[in-house]
Amino acid sequence: MFLASSCGDLAPSQPTATTEQKPRATKAVTADKIRHVNVLVDLSGGMAGFVHPNAPGESGSDFQQTITALLSDVQAQTPSAYYFVEQAKTAGGNVLRQTTYADLSKVVSQGAPQYAAGTEMPEMLRQAVKMQAAAPGTVNIIVSDFIYGPQDQQQVWRVRTDVKEALTSSAPLALSVYAGTSEFRGNFYPGTRHKAQALRGSKIPYYVWVLGEPALVAQANAQLLASLADRPQVHFNHAAQTPPHGVLTNYEAQGSWFVEPNTSPGTPGVVFSDLSKQEPARFVVGLDLHALPKAVREQFTATALELDPATTNAQLQRTWEAGEAGAPKLPAAASRQGYTHFAQVSVSKVPSSEAAAIITLRLPNTGTALPGWVAAYSTLNDDNIAQQGGKTFRLTEVLQGAQDAFTRKTNATAPVWQAPVALRLD
Repeated sequence: MFLASSCGDLAPSQPTATTEQKPRATKAVTADKIRHVNVLVDLSGGMAGFVHPNAPGESGSDFQQTITALLSDVQAQTPSAYYFVEQAKTAGGNVLRQTTYADLSKVVSQGAPQYAAGTEMPEMLRQAVKMQAAAPGTVNIIVSDFIYGPQDQQQVWRVRTDVKEALTSSAPLALSVYAGTSEFRGNFYPGTRHKAQALRGSKIPYYVWVLGEPALVAQANAQLLASLADRPQVHFNHAAQTPPHGVLTNYEAQGSWFVEPNTSPGTPGVVFSDLSKQEPARFVVGLDLHALPKAVREQFTATALELDPATTNAQLQRTWEAGEAGAPKLPAAASRQGYTHFAQVSVSKVPSSEAAAIITLRLPNTGTALPGWVAAYSTLNDDNIAQQGGKTFRLTEVLQGAQDAFTRKTNATAPVWQAPVALRLD
């Protein structure tokens, strides 16, 4: 599991427990690209304040602007289906009602004529997992305030377990969570199930969850959720990625070597004519990390990265970002390659064998705690939300439940990204 956060957009300082038979283990079927996207939008009364009508000249709330743009991107780029999340009519019944892109967009823009009394958040997650399992290649995008408010308040302590069980799947899945705050006009229904509070523009958090196979969630983040890159976020069980990368010639280089670009797919090579302990060779690896979350890009530092030297004595010397103050100026040819980040490597020892030694630059997965923004958004009592600022009832426990669900997954300890380079002597 890797956990990452961005510091932007920090907020100012309903279900009962259900049980379900554990699914039988089956061989996971995965897809290499997104085949279908389901968008699930919470239509409980607690969401009405986000989708208020706007007077002529008003620009709409952050929620309306953000979700309208997201729906438009999904509609334009992928085969898709749209659902309202409502309260089940019977115990254990379906909480999803299929709708159209046009109807969903209209509700986001100006509200709905009628709202559900409440939504069952764990059941919403459970059905999203079922939908994904039934159709490999599917990504589910869930939009909600994610307030956990069971009818029986004596069961509120179960939130962490309920979320963990709802997200349990026999297939390896990943989850990204993006947070935002938005103007809220209407009745706010606290998770404590106490009296509703009338708000007239207070900022209230909402969340966009992205659930699916690890590689597909990464694709969705880059293609459909790119506009949320600066939002507070956390990612669970993402597959290690190999970003586009290459070795640059005539750029902060030292020694006698040349680039061998076709060593293997995704693995550029460096061939050394001579190596000396007195004067180690140096070369620069350029990487294109623009498709990774901002929180990941911010961790591109010499102290955060690791370099696995394999059978060489390669060492990471320094790192910098394109355009960074004081960074070495890129040659014109190199600037056209679109690299966003750079790492300089030194080496004075490479085995004298025909087989290349594969060194690997990577960002290790060290996340063991939820990022700080989660606590800033969380409260144990949302009875006076206008006074305490926008927070979400027991959000920390909700995301701890997600964390628990993914802790033992295949990719839980995989690096966030890795970039191999082959080294050999001529």
